Amino acid sequence: MTLIKTFLDTCKKHAKKIAVVDLHGTYTYEDIRKEALLYAARLSLINISSNHIGILLPNGKDFVTSFYGVLMTEKTPVPLNYLLSPQQLSFVIQNAEMDTIVTNTVFSPQMQGHIKNILLSDGNKDNITPMEEDRVKLGNMEELAAILYTSGTDTNPKGVMLTHRNFLKNLEGCISAFKFTERDILLGILPLFHTYALTTNLILPVCMGATVIYHERFSGPKVLEAIENHKITSLFAIPSMYRVLLRTAKTSNYNLSSLKLCTSGGEPLPGDVLESFNKTFSVPLTEGYGLTEATAIVSVNLPDKFKYGSIGPPLNNLEIKIADDNGYPQPKNNEGEIWVKGPNVMKGYFKLPAETKKTITSDGWLKTGDYGKLDEEGFLWITGRKKELIIISGENVSPNEIEHVISGYEKVFEVAVLGVSDKVRGEVPKAFIALRENMTCSESEIKEYCAKYLPLYKMPRYFEFLKELPHGPTGKVLKRALKQE
Repeated sequence: MTLIKTFLDTCKKHAKKIAVVDLHGTYTYEDIRKEALLYAARLSLINISSNHIGILLPNGKDFVTSFYGVLMTEKTPVPLNYLLSPQQLSFVIQNAEMDTIVTNTVFSPQMQGHIKNILLSDGNKDNITPMEEDRVKLGNMEELAAILYTSGTDTNPKGVMLTHRNFLKNLEGCISAFKFTERDILLGILPLFHTYALTTNLILPVCMGATVIYHERFSGPKVLEAIENHKITSLFAIPSMYRVLLRTAKTSNYNLSSLKLCTSGGEPLPGDVLESFNKTFSVPLTEGYGLTEATAIVSVNLPDKFKYGSIGPPLNNLEIKIADDNGYPQPKNNEGEIWVKGPNVMKGYFKLPAETKKTITSDGWLKTGDYGKLDEEGFLWITGRKKELIIISGENVSPNEIEHVISGYEKVFEVAVLGVSDKVRGEVPKAFIALRENMTCSESEIKEYCAKYLPLYKMPRYFEFLKELPHGPTGKVLKRALKQE
């Protein structure tokens, strides 16, 4: 099986069923099959010298059909983050060696002069006949299905090469864990250029013959309205989105009884969001963990298999090892770096063999760069980012632990903790805090609260109150922006 074969098989089996609803209309699986074949035909008319084709589009039918259309031309799709700076976007285009991009009339002006071929999703399609299906080569499992660029922290984004096997095997584990069926209706609010969204909100529904409702922009009221109107069963989002949904739900009255699954990923889920959500909504909020290099999902809590504060047991078709600095496995409940092994592990970084060798061991273990532990029942717990650990007088301190405490204070809306230089201790914690609306809070008040839950050496030495924290394209708090300040 490949993504192309899966797509064509699903479209035949569920031809008359609604596949996609977006801002512009409602489309059946037969509609999206024809549209994908039309994209393949349009692309075949262009002189394309590169093996990679960019997709610069918002969520919707055109993203889905162009993605599969690119695959049908034996090219590799490269979803592009439309929220990147012009410099970063230019870097990705050059690094991926692209000469062709599928985009729309909104984004195309910023591409002029940066790319040879621009295929407009909303351009003229008259007099073009869709590619005949029997001309489509289905490819094989080991071929590239996408190159996804990580957001980058201190350096330029890295291209993560993912194969058909990576996606299909990761989804095999997800479908087994989530018990998804063709009757599910998903809401696509995460941008599809992100691996979490691409896997769960595009490839997953197509694999099953489910329906997905796409929103181009996130809005709390619009999301709750969509859940009621479309009887949404599953929602994948990030913590900052769930914060907004909580705020909206408390001042509105929507029927959300269709929801069976709400999963949070992308960044650590603050305890106060989890507790408030479970009090406000009838379906529990569960947390998962993953990364682009592992094709989105590694572990996840489920309503019937859940531990508060953990990120759930690993998917059933991959392995987890907690490793020390020398790569040796740690005993249960001992902290170390999280290593992942399985068919979901990326092929490697594009044009970065040395970086790939540093990240994937010779026997196939992916070093995630995250610290965590496995308990006696096989649940995974995140304890911090390897690169974000604060080293105070030789002691490793996780910012997550401090953030978890501060976010529990009733006046705090959001918090980020970083290590800053200190002549005596090497580093000390600094907390950046955004308060809830119409709230005021002093530094001494926060210190007094923290003193109840944190040992003295983990107490933030500095506090800075901001109107709001900076966020990246997928909603994560941009710690590197705070660092630069």
